[in-house]
Amino acid sequence: MIKKYSQNLIETSTAIFIVAAVSIFIFANFIVGFSLPLYLFAVAFGFVLSVVYPRSGFYAIVFLTVIFERFFTLVPIYWNRAEYKIYPIDIIFAGVILGIIFQLIKNGLPRKLKIADYLVAVFIFAGAAYFIASAYLLRTDASIAFSTFKNYSFYGLFYFVVIFLFSDKERLLRLLKFFMAGAVVATIFIFIGIIRGEGLWTGFTPLSTPGTRILAFPHAFFFTMAVLVSLAWIAFRKDSYATFLKIMIPIWAIGIVGSLMRHLWISLFVSIIFIFFLLPKENRNRLKKIMFHYALIGVIAMIFLSYLSFLFPASDFSKTFASATGITGKRFVSTVQVTSDESLNWRKSVWQSTWREYKDNLIFGLGYGKKVSVEIGTKYKDFVEIRNIHNSLLTIFIQMGLWSALLFASLFWLLAKPLLMKVSRAFDPFDLQFLKIAFLAIFLNYLIAFLFQTYLETNLLGIFFWIILGGLAVLNSNTKIES
Repeated sequence: MIKKYSQNLIETSTAIFIVAAVSIFIFANFIVGFSLPLYLFAVAFGFVLSVVYPRSGFYAIVFLTVIFERFFTLVPIYWNRAEYKIYPIDIIFAGVILGIIFQLIKNGLPRKLKIADYLVAVFIFAGAAYFIASAYLLRTDASIAFSTFKNYSFYGLFYFVVIFLFSDKERLLRLLKFFMAGAVVATIFIFIGIIRGEGLWTGFTPLSTPGTRILAFPHAFFFTMAVLVSLAWIAFRKDSYATFLKIMIPIWAIGIVGSLMRHLWISLFVSIIFIFFLLPKENRNRLKKIMFHYALIGVIAMIFLSYLSFLFPASDFSKTFASATGITGKRFVSTVQVTSDESLNWRKSVWQSTWREYKDNLIFGLGYGKKVSVEIGTKYKDFVEIRNIHNSLLTIFIQMGLWSALLFASLFWLLAKPLLMKVSRAFDPFDLQFLKIAFLAIFLNYLIAFLFQTYLETNLLGIFFWIILGGLAVLNSNTKIES
């Protein structure tokens, strides 16, 4: 017990050192621009510590991604006026993988591999084959093909990192706590967005309707997962951490709504309903009371703010409040106005154009790096990369064919169905029940969100999909997790 506590303390401290070193580089990058010596120091420091303590490197990756998103995961090397797309996350993750290899050589596999593990391995190796075939046989854009391979195959290794490093429920809980710690720190971006009137880094996802986001899309997505994990926790526990999470949930909700990302509203709503169905009756009733209190406080707050706006109609507050509620209302209404919404029409046209290309290559798909011609009336004509059609599952199937659809369907069935069958067993300890419900909820949240954005095609979003799948695989294991 003392040895395990000491190991956890060392791994946590080491993760903090890695986070500090990389954060210094990122802040310097914001202030004075890219510094190659500082970049090399930060990533080399993180790489070495990750080799020695792979879990520390993994904790740091999760935490840094939640805080800095693309400014950690998509910062290239600039050298001799050239750009090399080797990102900080890649180097630290390489250190994690190397550290795991050393551990496997020394100790062997922590558990016997299952069918789901082999399916993920097949997908990873298939990604490499598709890259080679696309770039050298089909002669598609090699850089796009390589980027697609990297997002699918290299970051797909996150799945195996989870099943090798977090093969018991205590470590899986610690991993979730690092994610939640990142979400708590990232809350500052909500307040920055409110004060500035516009969120930081929101320009990467422009709106199709009038309005301004107070929070960037990736942070809003991370907060949806944090809300679901929090609801699962407070449904089971009444400790001080549950009290803290009850305070954080409405703050994160403000950020999610203020991001104006409609598909996140949908995925979060459906996932919350899903949690209610998964919970045992007693915990479901507890969560109902909490949600009722949230709803009541929300209604009272809206009435109060509306009254203030009515009392001072010419004030800046009144104008801001009217603008915010009007924009949010328009975004909400636009979710059902498919025929008149620009972004929804764009998706529809792109998916139809992609299908016309794909229908003659059903089995093996179109390969990586291809573009499709899209025309919307007489005003819009463009060539759109298949990886950017804003539907990750469809993107995979179009690029890799029907066999990949069957693989993913089998993988999801193998990982989700067993947990759904035994998720609320009365004799399971609290932490195991919580982990099952939390991972199933954020998995569903991902599946719904998949249908509207490029998740697996962007590393800062895609890595969490593989982490969640790895967590489901661990929870399905019959070895240490039940002990």
